[in-house]
Amino acid sequence: MKKSLLAVSLGLMAAMAGTSAFAATSTGQINFIGTINANTCPIDPVDPVTGAPGPINLGNVAAVDFGGVADTEVGGREFALRVKDGAACGFGPSDTATVTFTSTHGNAGTGGKYYAIQTGGAGGVALTLKDRNNGAIDNGTPSIPYPLNETGETRMVFHAKYRSISTTVTPGPVVANINFVATYP
Repeated sequence: MKKSLLAVSLGLMAAMAGTSAFAATSTGQINFIGTINANTCPIDPVDPVTGAPGPINLGNVAAVDFGGVADTEVGGREFALRVKDGAACGFGPSDTATVTFTSTHGNAGTGGKYYAIQTGGAGGVALTLKDRNNGAIDNGTPSIPYPLNETGETRMVFHAKYRSISTTVTPGPVVANINFVATYP
């Protein structure tokens, strides 16, 4: 009896070893992300003059334009956040919105007030954002209130500029992905 159990056990182990040699497995994990929101009032970043959507091109500036001084602002351009139809959004006659911007690359500069850029490009530089009155909008801080048009299009105009965060600015591409949250009634 002992011999037959030993033979069966050895036979099962051999069969399992043979199977595992041919049936390798790998495991992993897939991470899915997304958002479901109540965004009934779409807002698009646009060129404030043409209304064209898309990335905002800040243009080219020379590293020497910063003058070897930290906290120097150079170049930049206006951009707008466009609400297409205030009536569809349910805006009233005195409604306003504030906008909070945050860089996906983190904060930068003195006190973390500025918007960090993607690594691997220009160095010693970040972005600064300004409101319609040329007041700075710190990373993660709401803007001043912008009046909303209750019946038509609203363009909330802002300004983005390069800002040195070091005495040495090195050349390279600048990519900044900045999220925004508009808060309105």
